[in-house]
Amino acid sequence: MRLSVNPNRMELLKLRRRLVLAERGHKLLKDKLEEIMRRFLQLMRRLFELQEGISPKLKKAFLSFAFVRARSSRKELEKLIPEGKLLLAPKKERILNLAIPRFEIEEIQISDYDFLSTESELDIGIKKIQEILEDLLEMSRLWKTVELLSHEIEVTRRRVNALEHIIIPNIRETIGYISSRLEEMERSYQIQLMRVKEIIRKH
Repeated sequence: MRLSVNPNRMELLKLRRRLVLAERGHKLLKDKLEEIMRRFLQLMRRLFELQEGISPKLKKAFLSFAFVRARSSRKELEKLIPEGKLLLAPKKERILNLAIPRFEIEEIQISDYDFLSTESELDIGIKKIQEILEDLLEMSRLWKTVELLSHEIEVTRRRVNALEHIIIPNIRETIGYISSRLEEMERSYQIQLMRVKEIIRKH
Protein backbone atom coordinates (compact mmCIF):
# COMPACT_ATOMS: atom_id res chain seq x y z
CA MET A 1 0.00 0.00 0.00
CA ARG A 2 1.36 3.36 -1.04
CA LEU A 3 2.15 5.87 1.70
CA SER A 4 0.29 9.16 1.80
CA VAL A 5 3.03 11.72 0.99
CA ASN A 6 3.50 14.62 -1.39
CA PRO A 7 5.22 13.51 -4.62
CA ASN A 8 8.26 15.81 -4.50
CA ARG A 9 12.03 15.40 -4.44
CA MET A 10 12.33 16.13 -0.71
CA GLU A 11 9.91 13.31 0.15
CA LEU A 12 11.72 11.03 -2.31
CA LEU A 13 15.05 11.65 -0.54
CA LYS A 14 13.43 11.06 2.88
CA LEU A 15 11.86 7.82 1.69
CA ARG A 16 15.14 6.56 0.21
CA ARG A 17 16.89 7.21 3.54
CA ARG A 18 14.00 5.53 5.35
CA LEU A 19 14.24 2.52 3.03
CA VAL A 20 17.97 2.14 3.76
CA LEU A 21 17.25 2.24 7.52
CA ALA A 22 14.35 -0.21 7.21
CA GLU A 23 16.46 -2.68 5.19
CA ARG A 24 19.34 -2.38 7.66
CA GLY A 25 16.93 -2.86 10.59
CA HIS A 26 15.40 -5.87 8.85
CA LYS A 27 18.82 -7.50 8.43
CA LEU A 28 19.77 -6.83 12.06
CA LEU A 29 16.47 -8.22 13.33
CA LYS A 30 16.82 -11.33 11.16
CA ASP A 31 20.33 -11.88 12.54
CA LYS A 32 18.98 -11.39 16.07
CA LEU A 33 16.14 -13.85 15.41
CA GLU A 34 18.57 -16.49 14.15
CA GLU A 35 20.79 -16.05 17.23
CA ILE A 36 17.81 -16.23 19.62
CA MET A 37 16.58 -19.39 17.87
CA ARG A 38 20.06 -20.93 18.14
CA ARG A 39 20.24 -20.15 21.87
CA PHE A 40 16.65 -21.38 22.37
CA LEU A 41 17.36 -24.78 20.78
CA GLN A 42 20.64 -25.07 22.70
CA LEU A 43 18.85 -24.42 26.01
CA MET A 44 16.02 -26.82 25.16
CA ARG A 45 18.54 -29.61 24.52
CA ARG A 46 20.25 -28.83 27.84
CA LEU A 47 16.87 -28.77 29.60
CA PHE A 48 15.83 -32.18 28.25
CA GLU A 49 19.22 -33.69 29.18
CA LEU A 50 18.90 -32.30 32.71
CA GLN A 51 15.31 -33.49 33.01
CA GLU A 52 16.28 -37.01 31.96
CA GLY A 53 19.01 -37.07 34.61
CA ILE A 54 16.79 -35.67 37.38
CA SER A 55 13.58 -37.65 36.73
CA PRO A 56 14.73 -41.05 38.13
CA LYS A 57 16.20 -39.46 41.29
CA LEU A 58 13.12 -37.29 41.81
CA LYS A 59 10.85 -40.29 41.36
CA LYS A 60 12.87 -42.24 43.92
CA ALA A 61 12.71 -39.33 46.40
CA PHE A 62 8.93 -38.97 46.00
CA LEU A 63 8.43 -42.71 46.43
CA SER A 64 10.51 -42.63 49.61
CA PHE A 65 8.53 -39.69 51.02
CA ALA A 66 5.25 -41.33 50.02
CA PHE A 67 6.29 -44.51 51.84
CA VAL A 68 7.21 -42.55 54.98
CA ARG A 69 3.99 -40.50 54.77
CA ALA A 70 1.94 -43.71 54.54
CA ARG A 71 3.50 -45.02 57.76
CA SER A 72 3.33 -41.76 59.78
CA SER A 73 0.90 -38.88 60.07
CA ARG A 74 1.89 -35.36 59.09
CA LYS A 75 1.88 -34.18 62.69
CA GLU A 76 4.17 -37.04 63.71
CA LEU A 77 6.61 -36.17 60.92
CA GLU A 78 6.61 -32.49 61.88
CA LYS A 79 7.52 -33.47 65.44
CA LEU A 80 10.23 -35.88 64.31
CA ILE A 81 11.82 -33.59 61.70
CA PRO A 82 12.42 -29.93 62.61
CA GLU A 83 12.45 -27.30 59.84
CA GLY A 84 15.71 -26.90 57.94
CA LYS A 85 17.14 -23.81 56.29
CA LEU A 86 17.66 -22.90 52.65
CA LEU A 87 18.96 -19.48 51.60
CA LEU A 88 19.07 -18.57 47.90
CA ALA A 89 21.06 -15.68 46.43
CA PRO A 90 19.28 -14.03 43.48
CA LYS A 91 21.50 -13.23 40.49
CA LYS A 92 20.94 -11.96 36.96
CA GLU A 93 22.57 -12.80 33.67
CA ARG A 94 21.97 -11.39 30.19
CA ILE A 95 21.21 -13.15 26.94
CA LEU A 96 21.25 -10.52 24.19
CA ASN A 97 18.97 -7.81 25.66
CA LEU A 98 17.11 -10.12 28.08
CA ALA A 99 17.73 -10.15 31.83
CA ILE A 100 17.54 -13.76 33.02
CA PRO A 101 16.94 -14.44 36.75
CA ARG A 102 19.13 -17.07 38.40
CA PHE A 103 19.44 -18.38 41.97
CA GLU A 104 22.47 -19.80 43.73
CA ILE A 105 22.41 -21.77 46.97
CA GLU A 106 23.93 -19.53 49.62
CA GLU A 107 23.25 -21.76 52.61
CA ILE A 108 21.58 -25.13 53.11
CA GLN A 109 20.99 -26.76 56.46
CA ILE A 110 19.05 -29.94 57.14
CA SER A 111 18.01 -30.19 60.76
CA ASP A 112 19.11 -33.22 62.74
CA TYR A 113 16.43 -35.79 63.43
CA ASP A 114 16.25 -39.07 65.31
CA PHE A 115 17.37 -41.81 62.90
CA LEU A 116 15.98 -44.49 65.22
CA SER A 117 12.49 -42.98 65.24
CA THR A 118 12.15 -42.52 61.46
CA GLU A 119 12.03 -44.82 58.46
CA SER A 120 15.25 -45.42 56.47
CA GLU A 121 13.26 -44.37 53.39
CA LEU A 122 13.23 -40.83 54.78
CA ASP A 123 17.05 -40.75 54.75
CA ILE A 124 17.03 -41.96 51.13
CA GLY A 125 14.48 -39.31 50.11
CA ILE A 126 16.38 -36.47 51.79
CA LYS A 127 19.68 -37.65 50.28
CA LYS A 128 18.16 -37.79 46.78
CA ILE A 129 16.69 -34.28 47.12
CA GLN A 130 20.08 -32.96 48.29
CA GLU A 131 21.72 -34.53 45.24
CA ILE A 132 19.36 -32.89 42.76
CA LEU A 133 18.69 -29.55 44.47
CA GLU A 134 21.21 -27.62 42.36
CA ASP A 135 19.95 -29.34 39.21
CA LEU A 136 16.37 -28.36 40.12
CA LEU A 137 17.44 -24.74 40.46
CA GLU A 138 19.23 -24.98 37.12
CA MET A 139 16.08 -26.47 35.58
CA SER A 140 13.95 -23.61 36.89
CA ARG A 141 16.46 -21.11 35.43
CA LEU A 142 16.39 -22.89 32.06
CA TRP A 143 12.57 -23.01 31.99
CA LYS A 144 12.37 -19.26 32.71
CA THR A 145 15.04 -18.52 30.10
CA VAL A 146 13.23 -20.62 27.49
CA GLU A 147 9.95 -18.84 28.33
CA LEU A 148 11.55 -15.38 27.94
CA LEU A 149 13.33 -16.39 24.73
CA SER A 150 10.14 -17.81 23.19
CA HIS A 151 8.38 -14.48 23.88
CA GLU A 152 11.32 -12.56 22.38
CA ILE A 153 11.28 -14.85 19.31
CA GLU A 154 7.59 -14.09 18.79
CA VAL A 155 8.06 -10.31 19.15
CA THR A 156 11.15 -10.26 16.87
CA ARG A 157 9.44 -12.44 14.26
CA ARG A 158 6.47 -10.05 14.15
CA ARG A 159 8.84 -7.09 13.64
CA VAL A 160 10.75 -8.91 10.89
CA ASN A 161 7.49 -9.81 9.11
CA ALA A 162 6.15 -6.26 9.44
CA LEU A 163 9.33 -4.85 7.88
CA GLU A 164 9.56 -7.54 5.20
CA HIS A 165 5.91 -7.70 4.10
CA ILE A 166 4.47 -4.27 4.95
CA ILE A 167 6.89 -1.40 5.67
CA ILE A 168 9.64 -2.06 3.07
CA PRO A 169 7.20 -2.91 0.20
CA ASN A 170 5.11 0.20 1.02
CA ILE A 171 8.18 2.45 0.97
CA ARG A 172 9.38 0.90 -2.31
CA GLU A 173 5.95 1.32 -3.89
CA THR A 174 5.81 4.95 -2.77
CA ILE A 175 9.34 5.63 -4.07
CA GLY A 176 8.33 4.11 -7.42
CA TYR A 177 5.16 6.23 -7.52
CA ILE A 178 6.99 9.48 -6.67
CA SER A 179 9.78 8.71 -9.16
CA SER A 180 7.27 8.10 -11.97
CA ARG A 181 5.35 11.27 -11.05
CA LEU A 182 8.55 13.32 -11.06
CA GLU A 183 9.51 11.83 -14.43
CA GLU A 184 6.07 12.75 -15.81
CA MET A 185 6.47 16.28 -14.44
CA GLU A 186 9.96 16.47 -15.96
CA ARG A 187 8.64 15.34 -19.37
CA SER A 188 5.76 17.79 -19.12
CA TYR A 189 8.21 20.56 -18.25
CA GLN A 190 10.45 19.59 -21.21
CA ILE A 191 7.48 19.65 -23.59
CA GLN A 192 6.40 23.08 -22.30
CA LEU A 193 9.98 24.35 -22.67
CA MET A 194 10.16 23.08 -26.25
CA ARG A 195 6.86 24.81 -27.05
CA VAL A 196 8.10 28.08 -25.54
CA LYS A 197 11.31 27.77 -27.63
CA GLU A 198 9.22 27.10 -30.76
CA ILE A 199 7.05 30.15 -30.08
CA ILE A 200 10.13 32.34 -29.52
CA ARG A 201 11.78 31.03 -32.72
CA LYS A 202 8.66 31.87 -34.78
CA HIS A 203 8.64 35.41 -33.49
